[in-house]
Amino acid sequence: MKDKTFTANSSEINGNPATKEVLPASRRGFLKTAGFGAVALTAGAIVPGALVQTAEAAEIGPAEAGPVQRGNQLEQIRKDAAKAQRQAVIHDFPHPTNGDEETYVGSHFEGNFSKTFPLDANGLVNPNDYRKLLAALEAGSQDAFHAVPAGGPGKLAGPLSPLVFQIEGSDSPVMKTNFIPGSINSAGGAAEQAELYWEYLRDVPFSDYASNPLIGQAVDDMNRMSGFSGIKPVTAQNLFRYPFVGAADGPYLSQVLYQTHQLDGVTFVPKIRTRAQVADPNTGQVLTGPGTGVDYMTNLNEYLIVERGNPAVSPNVFDPVPRFVRNGRDLGNLAASDTIYSLYFRAAIILSGLGVGLDAASPYTSDPRINGFSTFSTAWMEGLLGNVHKAEAHAFYGKWYVHRKIRPEQFGNLVDGVLTNRFSLNPNIHSDLLNSAVLPLIFERNRQLNVKRGMGVTGSFLHPQELNGGSPSHPDTPSGHAFSAGACVTMLKAVFAVGTPSDPKPWPVQPVQPSTDGLSLVNTTDTNLTVLGELNKLAANVAEGRNWSGIHSRVGGNMLGMTIGENVAISVLQDHAATYPEAFSGWTLTKFDGTTVVIGGNQ
Repeated sequence: MKDKTFTANSSEINGNPATKEVLPASRRGFLKTAGFGAVALTAGAIVPGALVQTAEAAEIGPAEAGPVQRGNQLEQIRKDAAKAQRQAVIHDFPHPTNGDEETYVGSHFEGNFSKTFPLDANGLVNPNDYRKLLAALEAGSQDAFHAVPAGGPGKLAGPLSPLVFQIEGSDSPVMKTNFIPGSINSAGGAAEQAELYWEYLRDVPFSDYASNPLIGQAVDDMNRMSGFSGIKPVTAQNLFRYPFVGAADGPYLSQVLYQTHQLDGVTFVPKIRTRAQVADPNTGQVLTGPGTGVDYMTNLNEYLIVERGNPAVSPNVFDPVPRFVRNGRDLGNLAASDTIYSLYFRAAIILSGLGVGLDAASPYTSDPRINGFSTFSTAWMEGLLGNVHKAEAHAFYGKWYVHRKIRPEQFGNLVDGVLTNRFSLNPNIHSDLLNSAVLPLIFERNRQLNVKRGMGVTGSFLHPQELNGGSPSHPDTPSGHAFSAGACVTMLKAVFAVGTPSDPKPWPVQPVQPSTDGLSLVNTTDTNLTVLGELNKLAANVAEGRNWSGIHSRVGGNMLGMTIGENVAISVLQDHAATYPEAFSGWTLTKFDGTTVVIGGNQ
């Protein structure tokens, strides 16, 4: 049967009598304008688009000139941001490096990344293979990387990802910072690696540092490091900590990491799945028997298998009991378990739950009638964390296109090769490291682990790894975790009312730290903790968690990564400020170097 058309006055629809409906005049007028009557709005009615008459929109708003003015404003904002970032990219070149690639160009590029390559019997890369990596990076295409030789099934991680153009905040090559990774032959590089070796003390509870004899030896040794760039003099209180406001106060771990909170209506108790204990925390003796754990890559054969890009030899050994983070092993596992910015999302929820409000500069802080939603609200702020994390391409740009620095596990192979006379370096590793008091302890620890695992009866000076596969297959510098820590914590410090050094905001609840077994939390007597300090500490903790696992370094990995992340967060906030309809004076932010600035205002 031929389809029937209808109008608002039809008495029959699809062969059925129409039902009349008397409508108020205003509604009748609306439907007349729309082109069909109320009868057409019954369930299942299908209205051909050609029969629908549309009303002219009567939009209202401050843009009196309508869409043209709005479009012009949008275009200008985007042009201004693009021009500013264009200048930043141009002015940021060239990026300084530690010079290792040039220093060891006539040898095996010993100071540069080579994981997943077909390494020789000493774990060194064929220099021609490394040059193929340089050629692929210069070409910047997937096909070019197919020519880079592989030593196993492992793949290079993300070398093209940093070439994505950033349309929010600074572009990937913009990474101005005062931190340059130390050369393998420098005092700074020696201090970094010595500190990483000392972090083999993963099983010592942070709360026992003041009395632990092995920690005392680490303090003495780090004070002898002429190129150490951390807090000086080194003490049991500030060992493995960072020189940020409040980051060396109170317990080692940020109070944020111990707060029970609600997440999607579920009570979240921050106990984690961690790895099994490896050694006695007081003597350093490797534990044996059921339920005990191991560290990895402690002998040359296992090192070569993993470093060439093959699967790990042994599985990770986990503790079946969830625990609060209590030591370096737990912290390393936390930093290996997060989803890059998840800890900072939780931190935002925690701060809100503790009554820490948005910064006083928020235009809605004292507004009597309206508040924010997609701007200047907690949901908006949580979205900013995701936005700034997307810019981790900056970290990968530094890794692949600037520094290409070796991972700590590779540095450990250089130390072992030199001290066991497998090969030599010219210039050699700095004497501060070769004479470090940690090396005999490392050799014995590795010997005990090798015996326990049936991998020989001799030790080594290799850097024992917490994770069975060692580091990811991309270069060390800068650390991606440190970048995200710096970027996300900067967002939290800017948007929340966290206080400043001159106007501190005390931590709002009783400070705690975990018991030595990590099963409970105990109160501390610390009275000087601040919200700002605990956020700085959170960034330092997560960044250093990767060092505790043995896969990043202090200066080139963490300080470089955190400060680049801080700069990116600031640039994102500045870009956002130009788009807001609300008038506000800007966010007050205390940077990692202790200076307090106001950023992003549009007044």
